Amino acid sequence: MSKRFILLSLVALILLGSVTSSLADTANTAKTLTLDEAYDLALKNNIDFLKAGLSYDQAMLEAEQADYNADKINSDSVGSLQEAQTKYVSSKQKLLAEEVAKQTYDISIEQTKNLVEKNYYDVLKAENLIKTREAAVKRAQEQFSLVQKKYKAGTAVKTDVNRAEVTLANAKADLANAQRDFKNTQVAFTKVIGLDVSRDVKLAQILKYEKVALPTVEELTKQALVSRLDLKKVKNAQTIAQINYDLVIGYQAPNTFTGRSSKIDLERAKLDLLQQEQNVKAEVISTLFQIQKSDEVVQLLAKGLEQAKDNYSLAQRRYQIGVGSAVDVISASVDLADSEAKYVEAVYNYALAKNQLKTINCLILLFPHKTI
Repeated sequence: MSKRFILLSLVALILLGSVTSSLADTANTAKTLTLDEAYDLALKNNIDFLKAGLSYDQAMLEAEQADYNADKINSDSVGSLQEAQTKYVSSKQKLLAEEVAKQTYDISIEQTKNLVEKNYYDVLKAENLIKTREAAVKRAQEQFSLVQKKYKAGTAVKTDVNRAEVTLANAKADLANAQRDFKNTQVAFTKVIGLDVSRDVKLAQILKYEKVALPTVEELTKQALVSRLDLKKVKNAQTIAQINYDLVIGYQAPNTFTGRSSKIDLERAKLDLLQQEQNVKAEVISTLFQIQKSDEVVQLLAKGLEQAKDNYSLAQRRYQIGVGSAVDVISASVDLADSEAKYVEAVYNYALAKNQLKTINCLILLFPHKTI
């Protein structure tokens, strides 16, 4: 074997190792994603969405087959109820099923986006909770150090040190739990968007309070009654029941067993539609009320958080100059950590409540947003 060949082989191995190492570094590098980028990934990789595409293809195939079978029956040669049902009812059923399948696929796009958004917010919330817990640990550590100094100087008692140490331990435990929750939400998010679950991701957006301009109950109900897939399915069932009943009484007397049975089916379909419309109206009212109350909670907790910050600062300054107690500072610190966590949770809940606007009518509803 020539020296030149050996040298070239060594160079090739070095280059290959360099490329492999580079690819490994790229794979382990955290990917920063906007919400829109997360949508795109999910629509390419989410298994449930890909299955929805196959269901749409199957529905189209069945509709095509129904049309083919119906076309084989000449309208002039229809002489029985069964032939008429095959010619007119079955073909109409499949035509309506084709429309529903198309809408189902479109809605599955929006549902996948909603799922991505929910998981995206889960990660954002977990990130924010880590920050609040880290701040709480820092405050508890500072308080513990201050109490220790005062204890050594003879101006604090041992119980103050113990309380401060317990508070610090609790704060560290809360931080560990927050870090665990963050990892769980990150894994769930990467799974939804179709990335390797071991891949770290960073989110380009932040969790913040964005007030939404709500539609009226009447506006939202009107839109939902037009576009809801569940309503469309029930309406289609009533259409088919009506066509079938008309065919039956065209070939048989209305008081026959078949005629009476098809009449019952038609009346049931009408009641199903009425019931579903009532359900939609109830859902609209409930969703709008939930958003309003979630907004109120954010406003209240925002004020409470500011008060908790002021109270902690005052308690800390009083203790530093010797006119306050360690208990007051520890209590104020715990209250502040609790207020911070509650506010993050409230902003998250409001974001999810707003997300329900997108599912009320199973299609994206666009309303103007105002960032606060």
